[in-house]
Amino acid sequence: MRREVILLTGPPLNGRDEYIGEALERANGESYAYYHVFDYIREVGKERGVRITRKNVLDFAISHPDMMNEIRDEAFERIRKEIDESDKRVHLVSTPSLFRWGSGSVIGFTLSNLKLLGPDRVIIILDDVLSVRRRIINDPEWFERFGENPENIKLTTLVMWREDAINHVKTLVHELKKEGINVRYVLQFGIRHPHEVFLDLIFRENEKPLVYLSYPMTGHEEEYYHRVRGFYEKLSEHFTVLDPGALDDWWVVAEYDNQVNQNPNIKRIKIKHLLDGDVVEELEREDIEQATDILRRQLVERDFNLVDVSKAIAVYHYAEGVSAGVISEMAEAYRTLAAIYLYYPFKRRPSPFMEFYGMQNPSRRTMFKDEDEMIRAMVEEKEYWTKA
Repeated sequence: MRREVILLTGPPLNGRDEYIGEALERANGESYAYYHVFDYIREVGKERGVRITRKNVLDFAISHPDMMNEIRDEAFERIRKEIDESDKRVHLVSTPSLFRWGSGSVIGFTLSNLKLLGPDRVIIILDDVLSVRRRIINDPEWFERFGENPENIKLTTLVMWREDAINHVKTLVHELKKEGINVRYVLQFGIRHPHEVFLDLIFRENEKPLVYLSYPMTGHEEEYYHRVRGFYEKLSEHFTVLDPGALDDWWVVAEYDNQVNQNPNIKRIKIKHLLDGDVVEELEREDIEQATDILRRQLVERDFNLVDVSKAIAVYHYAEGVSAGVISEMAEAYRTLAAIYLYYPFKRRPSPFMEFYGMQNPSRRTMFKDEDEMIRAMVEEKEYWTKA
């Protein structure tokens, strides 16, 4: 039986294991096994007379790196053995990627660990930086590490945690490729995706191929976002739809730009949390300024990553003004030979570049004015563009 191994990883405190656990509660009837690497590390440590807990694992790994490496290697060997003996179809292995703290770092896996594991896919699970910050504040053990002072939790630190985690994955996957071990793709997955989309990604990718939803993301009324969400739900009935809004750091970037434009001398930036709108985070301008420079680049790289792994992109352009981001995503899809479907319901013709990219689909249809008609076309032509 063909066993698929999927590595689920990412930076710390991004809600990875909680999200996976909630999603898998809905995975009724699916053939899978789930391996939480920390559980195996704790078990191996206990056998060696070392008590490893969630509270001390960071300090232990930094102060005893050689012993930690041995324990981690043994944990991966046990997981690989269980996979080889399993009758399950999908094997999910969850562990952090790379995490720096103070003068040290904790490595979730090495090149030799990945060679042993042989993942078919790597999914990096991410949350937006404000949610990560709030998670630290609400976690007594982690909040203690930051001196129980929210001012010590810098956004710059959190975006660099993400940067380190992603780069560690990219580096090791590149090394695997040089040794002839091919990982089908690395995907940066925002945890605001509905759990059902995660399950489609894990278990039903062949039946519901990956489609990236591209749309102008900022500066619109609530009714616009309601329409986008409705289209997303309809499209998700047929495809595994990747949504750039499932990791909403644009909210931080936009609020920073808006408040600085209104008051160039502002010292602290107030940002309402997007999910509830009631809690206001007040952040130092210098910190958010430095973090924003990194966030803007990460946002582009992540969206291009989602485009690159998708077989098609569905452009929902319910706005007359052309979005530079949407055009760039269409260009990236054109570069990767993905099918492009454009919904543009206005009489005024869009940019000729948008028209050109919009006809990169099997029927060479330039654009659709009816969103349901576009979905039908995507379904009818699926067998052609999924083979590309």
